[in-house]
Amino acid sequence: MAKLLPTDENFLLLFRFSNPLESSVEFMKIWNRYDADGSGFLEANELRNFLRDLLTDASKSNEVTEDQLIEYTDMILQMFDSNKDGKLQLSEMSRLLPVKENFLERQIFKDSGTVTREDIENIFSLYDRDGSGYIENEELKGFLKDLLSLIKKEYDFSDLEDFYVTIMKGCDTNRDGKLSKKELTMVLMALVQM
Repeated sequence: MAKLLPTDENFLLLFRFSNPLESSVEFMKIWNRYDADGSGFLEANELRNFLRDLLTDASKSNEVTEDQLIEYTDMILQMFDSNKDGKLQLSEMSRLLPVKENFLERQIFKDSGTVTREDIENIFSLYDRDGSGYIENEELKGFLKDLLSLIKKEYDFSDLEDFYVTIMKGCDTNRDGKLSKKELTMVLMALVQM
């Protein structure tokens, strides 16, 4: 397929496979940056802005024209917009911008029924990117996105918001809108019980 596509389109495909994001925290930062209207979807114009920045950051020697960006946006929508609504929801964008590893998909959560202190420390440090001692903001959204992807194949931002309310209602014991290590432990223990 790569031989059939123009060079810039090849780049877009190669980018997807050769540059996975470090974590869903990074993914959520990108999502928040490009979902400019806060609709919970990346519409064609927002996706076009993402692609423009992506191609610019890649130091392409040729300036990408607006017509090319429209063509690339259409191509990405054809490839990743599985429900064909003309915009990307979270799960669709996740396929375009994969994360290296969803730690929550590891085997320990699938069949052991136990989570060790080391597991909790590793997961906490993976999501507490700023070292504040809490999982909050994009960190929390990234964690919840990873959790949600274990439960549902297709999901959008409203699913993430509903999931946030449910998880925080049950586990945010001090109601501060963020997860401490102790509160994360409660979430993980519930996960292994599923």
